[in-house]
Amino acid sequence: MIKMNELSRLSDTPKSTILYYVKEGLLPEPDKPKPNLYLYDESVVEIVKFIKYLQTNFNASIAEIKALFLNIHQPYCSLLSCLDIIMGYAHTKIYDKDELCMEFGISKDILEGFVKSGLISPRNGVFTAKEREILAILVTLNKDELKLVKTYAKIATKLSKDEINLAKTTKSHKRLFDIILLLRPYIFNMQTLNAYKRENQ
Repeated sequence: MIKMNELSRLSDTPKSTILYYVKEGLLPEPDKPKPNLYLYDESVVEIVKFIKYLQTNFNASIAEIKALFLNIHQPYCSLLSCLDIIMGYAHTKIYDKDELCMEFGISKDILEGFVKSGLISPRNGVFTAKEREILAILVTLNKDELKLVKTYAKIATKLSKDEINLAKTTKSHKRLFDIILLLRPYIFNMQTLNAYKRENQ
């Protein structure tokens, strides 16, 4: 067991923030053998770091983190199966195909073509506000722009297979999470930015 000051130091988190996490039910109540003495299990250090990781890198709300904690029991473990929650897809408005087709003036065949080519990925066949947001962009693309995003989908399909294979063998779930959700978009975006700068020198 460790004291509050130790937990605060090891997790680099103010005491007030730790108490807030306890109040919100993200951390277990500490043992209190004496007044003003709070004792925590050492595993709480990693939980605090994990909460801060989610808030810092994904702007996860307390409600989203609570929902995530219902699905996993150890920080970073099985996190990939809970990405819907982390990416803000949980508890969002649901749209049916007819509604989307009518709103954007497209046929069901076009919508299903977007799904088949991997440009839209409804989870369990459910279209959420995120799919609507993506569809609103897709319907404005010209032929060359659509060709580019279809290339993204093909590359993503190949990468996803490699990522799943890596997930089966890696011993560090946090490192895998960093690679897939932080390094991957950073590398892609920076390569585009660097290419743009080279073209405009």
